[in-house]
Amino acid sequence: MFETLVRMFLYYPVILDPSAQLPEYIHGAEQVWIDSADGNRIHGLYWRAPDKRPTILFFHGNAQTVFEWALVTEDIKPMECGMLLIDYPGYGKSTGKPREEALYAAGHAALRWLVGHMKVPEHRIILFGKSLGGPVAAEVAQGHSIMGLVLESTFQSVPAMIRRMVPLLPEHAWLSSEQYNTASRLPSIHVSVVFVHGTIDTLVPISEGKALYALANEPKHIYIVDGAGHNDVSFVAGREYGLTLRRWLDGIENKTTMY
Repeated sequence: MFETLVRMFLYYPVILDPSAQLPEYIHGAEQVWIDSADGNRIHGLYWRAPDKRPTILFFHGNAQTVFEWALVTEDIKPMECGMLLIDYPGYGKSTGKPREEALYAAGHAALRWLVGHMKVPEHRIILFGKSLGGPVAAEVAQGHSIMGLVLESTFQSVPAMIRRMVPLLPEHAWLSSEQYNTASRLPSIHVSVVFVHGTIDTLVPISEGKALYALANEPKHIYIVDGAGHNDVSFVAGREYGLTLRRWLDGIENKTTMY
């Protein structure tokens, strides 16, 4: 019973017709299909990087599809990067059902596709995870020589979130196959990481972001957006959002720090 409730809390999939065309507001992207090791077929949008610029592999939150999330290209425009944006199994046009291991398999497949099919070197790839996409990005980052990692509005783990929301619930009641333990993966990641969080996020409090920051290896940075909640970080930050991430990215490329 509780397992079902956890899944209902985690996943809000929207399904698209396989024949659905790109909305008019999406420019410069091509629809791509990626085969996952677990048999799922993953749908995504791909923007080729400008000459000699990095590529972002973006893992979105727990709702909507790549069509809606394509708007993030405007937020990160100052980074001047290419981007691969994928839908999780059971979302959009992707096959399968959303579950932790399926999301991880899709993430690994997306990285393999960029490196193997599009010939993008690992060291020119930025992994970007928003909310639920955070633990997916952290999982995929392990053992790879990627350029850097962005974790926005991300939590330590599902059990940690449940303990915070329902502190008196017996531990055996919330044990779930859906762990999404971002915290446990950070010690094995040795690339530049930037944590982005809003100060008034009521879904994933800023204390979660600060706890993750404390666990991460150097070089690490934290970008706190005053007055931002869970879903409006880039909106509240305005133009400074993309510019701050660009400074972080330039710091990696120039082997310097952001501040």
